[in-house]
Amino acid sequence: MMYSFLGRVIWGIVLLVVQGLVFNHISLFGYVTPVIYIYMLCIQPQNTSRSAWLLWGFMTGLGADFFSGTPGVGAASMTLTAMCAPKLLHLFIPKDCLEDMVPGYGTLGTWKYIWYVTLLVFLQQAFALLLEIFSFFHIMDMFYTYLCSSLLSVLLILVLEKIRGNEIS
Repeated sequence: MMYSFLGRVIWGIVLLVVQGLVFNHISLFGYVTPVIYIYMLCIQPQNTSRSAWLLWGFMTGLGADFFSGTPGVGAASMTLTAMCAPKLLHLFIPKDCLEDMVPGYGTLGTWKYIWYVTLLVFLQQAFALLLEIFSFFHIMDMFYTYLCSSLLSVLLILVLEKIRGNEIS
């Protein structure tokens, strides 16, 4: 199978390295830091077990914590997002899809995939920001960070999906 365990592990390592070496050092206007490792949850097949979702989310978040120096924030936010991801995916999958369907532009359709990715990213960013800041004193700064980082992350993940889609074809 094209999207084997090994393929997803390689994607995860590449995403974490790029996140740690490039995107963690980007801070546009003091608010925007893109997070692309969420893409690991976007490429999980539909038939992935609940425990596998949680394990992928936790391990990806733990790797992100290693590169970012945010002890536990990435692991906790990715695990919480992984808990919600299968239910979100079921909102968008067609009724007659294959059991091992991997979400993408071709399988879900362009707009459904964009909404799926957007919901995952916004959910993960909300969890991460609330865990990291743990305060509502600077609510407008928190909102700008949340909104801008989420939008840039969604854009980058959609570009990554386009690259991955071309790689398969």
